[in-house]
Amino acid sequence: MALFDRFLRILALASGGIVLLLMLYTVADVVLRYAFNRPFSGSIEVTEFAMALIVFLAIPYCGWVGGHIAVDLFEKPLDRLSPRLLPALVAFAGAAVFALAAWRSAIETFATIHQISNMLRMPHYPFRFAVSLCSALFALVLLVQGVASLRRRNGKDGADVA
Repeated sequence: MALFDRFLRILALASGGIVLLLMLYTVADVVLRYAFNRPFSGSIEVTEFAMALIVFLAIPYCGWVGGHIAVDLFEKPLDRLSPRLLPALVAFAGAAVFALAAWRSAIETFATIHQISNMLRMPHYPFRFAVSLCSALFALVLLVQGVASLRRRNGKDGADVA
């Protein structure tokens, strides 16, 4: 699991690097726009592609380390369920949703392999492939977390409660 953890961490660091590059790109675009009246062409496309990478490269690692926000809306009505069953069901449902998203985005990637952006003529498929791959990785993360939740004893992290 250490190799998987490192791989997810590298993806998250790449996401952070893209945030930094997008910030620098946006600052340069604003300076060029207002100081020289010569902005970058296709800035919106660059931002859209970068945002897709920023979000989807970070999702698997954030889920792996438990960084996602959790809201307990149904805690009281569902308190009769085992403390390990409900998190497992939620994780398995999330894994199914993201596996479906990965599958559909992979189909979309191959169906529109020759599609390019309007201004910059950049192909869409690398970004769609990243969405598909990272959705599949997050589905795997959720699957691992669901199984780990079922293996816990008495709702604790492997600790026996007397």
